[in-house]
Amino acid sequence: QGTKELTSITVATTQEYNEKYVQVEGCFDLSYGSLDSFYGGLENQVGAPRPEFLRAVHQEHCDAIESDKEFTTGNYGITTTSRTEFAFAFGLDGGAAAARGTSLQDYERMVSEFSKAGEAEAEDEIINTKKDFVILCDQQLEKVQQRPNAGVAWPSESTSKLKDPTKCRQPRNLESFIKEFKAVNRLLANIKEPALLVAELLGARLYTGPMFVKYNAVLRSFTKVEFMVKQFKDLCEDNMFVTTLHAINS
Repeated sequence: QGTKELTSITVATTQEYNEKYVQVEGCFDLSYGSLDSFYGGLENQVGAPRPEFLRAVHQEHCDAIESDKEFTTGNYGITTTSRTEFAFAFGLDGGAAAARGTSLQDYERMVSEFSKAGEAEAEDEIINTKKDFVILCDQQLEKVQQRPNAGVAWPSESTSKLKDPTKCRQPRNLESFIKEFKAVNRLLANIKEPALLVAELLGARLYTGPMFVKYNAVLRSFTKVEFMVKQFKDLCEDNMFVTTLHAINS
């Protein structure tokens, strides 16, 4: 019935066309940035990243005012905190419960060990094509799912949002990415591109989890749309995640 009513309405102006399809209360107009915003890049919006990457990103997730404030994603209904998601990016063996007891020094040690392993000579396994890389990723994921810590408690998708539990996210220790890390850097070297950095790997790990909600809220607040600004204030409480955003954007 509603569709029939929509198609029967006669409109003459672009404003009327817009109002014709707006049927949900609380809708708002989009806001577009200027060319200055485009050419100014991320740094022009949020500022420069701090040189000590891990220390800065740890502070943004574990020592900020909202680090332990729960939030829920709208897509899969995961309820979590920034501190927990930082720990998930490293795949701590103790699950979410270990997040509070893990210090910056512990994380620095894990990154240092990973970096040394990533710089070691490549193994005999030859990865020269994208197809080879995809096969390797599938093999590694299968191994990870069989590890003892795969069932450790982490915030997970709501059953009302994701019916199939086998599709829920799986925890992975940082060290379990060594093979993929070396393989992708081999592929990048083949086309004479800079190697992937550990900071970029961690940035990708964080963004592809629930934290995308906060990172997007930071960037959308620059539209000055009242709804977007309020969402940023509610979620981030003025935490701009500056260095994290630069790692993701790198």
